[in-house]
Amino acid sequence: MNTGSADRLPSGPMRPARSNGRDDRVRLLLMTNSVAVGGMEEHVRLIAQELDRSRFEVHAVLPDWSATNDWAPALGAAADTLTFLTPDRRHGASAQVRELWRLVRFARANRFDVAHVHGTSYHGLSLTILALRLAGVRRICLTEHLAPEEPQSRRLRLMRAGLSRMLSVLVAVSENNRDARVANLGMPACPIEVVNNGIDVSRFDSADDPASAAALREEIGIDPGALVVGTAIRLEADKGVDDLVRAFALVRERHGDAELLIVGDGSQRLALEALAEQCGVADHTRFVGFQPAPQPYIRLMDVFVLPVPFGSASIGLLEAMAMSRPCVITFGGRKEAVVHDECGYCAAPRDPASLAHHIGLLLDDDERRMEFGRKSRERVEREYSAVRVARHLEVIYGGSMG
Repeated sequence: MNTGSADRLPSGPMRPARSNGRDDRVRLLLMTNSVAVGGMEEHVRLIAQELDRSRFEVHAVLPDWSATNDWAPALGAAADTLTFLTPDRRHGASAQVRELWRLVRFARANRFDVAHVHGTSYHGLSLTILALRLAGVRRICLTEHLAPEEPQSRRLRLMRAGLSRMLSVLVAVSENNRDARVANLGMPACPIEVVNNGIDVSRFDSADDPASAAALREEIGIDPGALVVGTAIRLEADKGVDDLVRAFALVRERHGDAELLIVGDGSQRLALEALAEQCGVADHTRFVGFQPAPQPYIRLMDVFVLPVPFGSASIGLLEAMAMSRPCVITFGGRKEAVVHDECGYCAAPRDPASLAHHIGLLLDDDERRMEFGRKSRERVEREYSAVRVARHLEVIYGGSMG
């Protein structure tokens, strides 16, 4: 689909709002600036799905953007209405002005009580928040899904401080995310609340299906007896997948039957395929691209790896844990989903040797993989369910309702 303003998606709701005969529910605007489909998008969909509809009416907004248009029906099915608005510069400055005004009129017309805006990073969204303030939205929450890993410029710190003055609550997706945000951008002027990412754990209750797994292995060229190291991630420069490829080359020195399975796509795919060739592991690395339903691929993995140098409870990681996969990450501690030497390992960031060492510990020990996998599932059930996220957000949303 054309991403320019000449071929735009419908600007109104995709379908009529559901009605339960009530007119006193909190009217929530749930908005994302998505640039691709990943963990943030699934997080937003689950919020829409799990909120108590006897108390909340959910109106979702997302950009008109080809990379996320295929995901729009899923969000539309979870929310009461879905509207396309793109109040940023991706279609040009003049289109941004028009879309910002559309957002103001849309918010005024719907008389939202609360807006919860989700941003992929810690830049931008100031004009969007300002537009919502001008529209009279009484309570505005912002989730910045990534936080900086090093101190930012004085200019950016001042800009984000100014933004926070327009917010009711800044939501962090983990304690580490909050701590990094405060350390590297400064304490916001508004309250900051930690709401851990969450998933629909019940989707992963079924046991592995050996026949389906065998068929998928054959389809993508993985031998039946091979141990599989894998990840599900966007293939972008800041995701550490190059470290994983280099680490896998070291793993192969001791585990000659191991295979690497990479689920996801992005701007770095060709570079990563070239790197696998340079490292001598191209014949044992499977790039299967973006998968709208990655679960069957994750179930093939004996060890799930999230090589992001700096991050927080990603949806892909939580899904792997829900499928009882032992995990290796390159950030963490007791403030993160993977607790070192309890349900997985925390390797050093940007260190292929450390990553390879911890992957090897799991490949060497069948019993440890099973134990860590079981504890991974238990931890997700206890701490990272989407229902728990929704109940926590409902309290935050209700802060101004009196």
